[in-house]
Amino acid sequence: MPMARVVNVERFSSEDGPGIRTVVFFKGCFLRCAWCANPESQRAGPEILHLQRRCNGCRRCLAVCPAGAISVREDGALVSEVAKCRLCLACVDACYQAARILQGNEYTLEALTELVLRDYPYYATSGGGVTLSGGEPLLQADFVSRFATALREQGVGTWLETAGAVPRENLEQAAPLMQGIYFDCKHVDPGVHRQLTGLDNHEILENLRWLDANYQGFLAVRYPVIPSLNDQPEALAAFVKLAASLKRVKEVWFLPYHRLGKAKYQGLGRLYALADTQPLAVRDLKYLNQYQSDLAVPLRM
Repeated sequence: MPMARVVNVERFSSEDGPGIRTVVFFKGCFLRCAWCANPESQRAGPEILHLQRRCNGCRRCLAVCPAGAISVREDGALVSEVAKCRLCLACVDACYQAARILQGNEYTLEALTELVLRDYPYYATSGGGVTLSGGEPLLQADFVSRFATALREQGVGTWLETAGAVPRENLEQAAPLMQGIYFDCKHVDPGVHRQLTGLDNHEILENLRWLDANYQGFLAVRYPVIPSLNDQPEALAAFVKLAASLKRVKEVWFLPYHRLGKAKYQGLGRLYALADTQPLAVRDLKYLNQYQSDLAVPLRM
């Protein structure tokens, strides 16, 4: 029986494709982007996220942890030592505030399909559907393909958000089942890409070009604008040149940097490297409209 490891299922999204959508966040990603908004989706295995904004300091988790993986800082905050955690879930069960959450629940194909189809009336009236995000959904390509097929049989379309850092066969298996694909490009230069994400982009760019030559659905490329990391004029121009060379792309997006994932890094016991970087708003990217003349498709932000 096919199973998927999922971080979250987010209902009533309006920013991940057309209409009202349900977004399924799959667990596991080969990239380690310094600005990742969903660090809980990076590692393939399950882990516990501690949301300090929900914590009332009752210390029930501290009392029940058999591994001594939870301690108290000088300022009174509870911190977890991930290396000691046995994933016994005693702290999750003991937390009345839902401040400790298991990230990485497993779903059967039938269970996940039933869950997202609860919102079928919203999809039908708005032209929406289901979007697969992550993490990297295509690392679970077999399940993703079965899932998209099951939804199609129920009249529900599927969109995909991918960074393309997957084997080609995964892409070839799942892409034809998608109504639309958002393909994220972090940087065009392979060396800088490795510095920013931990991997070079050879496979990513080859997968993007394969989509451009073969994919029949709606294809958009997106570029997250991260201050001082990939917002240099030469980096932006290189991305626009790449996007302009693609024949099947329907939209090009610049995405403003935000820090929505910062608290999650702390809750996972990890360092957030961009803690001092100020977030951007769409208005901060208006200067990038200068690149519209280089493109034959709409430029979005």
